[in-house]
Amino acid sequence: MRKQVKPRLVSAFFCNSTSQGDRGKINCRGVFTTFLAWAYPTSIRNWQAILTLHNLPKDTTSISVAISRAYGKKTTLAAADIQRGKQDFGSIINIPLQYQFDKEGFYTVHFSIIGSTNVLKVPIKVTTMPWPQFTKKQIQFLNDNLSILHSLRVNILCSNCSRPFNFEESVLPDTKLADGVLPFPDSGKIECESCGHILYVKDIQGQLRNSIKNAVSEAIRGGK
Repeated sequence: MRKQVKPRLVSAFFCNSTSQGDRGKINCRGVFTTFLAWAYPTSIRNWQAILTLHNLPKDTTSISVAISRAYGKKTTLAAADIQRGKQDFGSIINIPLQYQFDKEGFYTVHFSIIGSTNVLKVPIKVTTMPWPQFTKKQIQFLNDNLSILHSLRVNILCSNCSRPFNFEESVLPDTKLADGVLPFPDSGKIECESCGHILYVKDIQGQLRNSIKNAVSEAIRGGK
């Protein structure tokens, strides 16, 4: 009797986004191994896992994805069913993932084939970034050049009820907000008036400030 070949997890990596290429290819954008964070808990981070499998059977193969800290409890991130193509013994798939990190350090993403002992572990790091501050020179430069990026808006949905919140971060204190636009709270969190869920927004504020700071630094260097 011919020995049955079992499916095997071969490799995995992470990227910001994907698109479908020709002939079964997956185009990846923004491959990374580290998340940058400005506050905890972070905003809910969304990313893609690119997973390669070999020896797929003709029927469906089910995959489970979980995350944990060292020796910590696993949290399930996603599950996926893979159907082998007519000519393929293997497959490359992308699996959307999302997670809210509560502290910096190393995490492990666990890929496993349901019903099998085959497990693939991929480390990922969360690094805390310094809070973006602006010098007097940078503030004066922005006041003298108001066409340079000095504020950004972001629309955040309550993860519990999907109510939208429109926030704006400006590094110029005299900036007036439009109707319906909120400043980021000093506490770094806001309670959803519709369902009572707490949204943690300090990390998103830090991301916006970092984008503004990078734009200002580039303009001062002569890149405007």
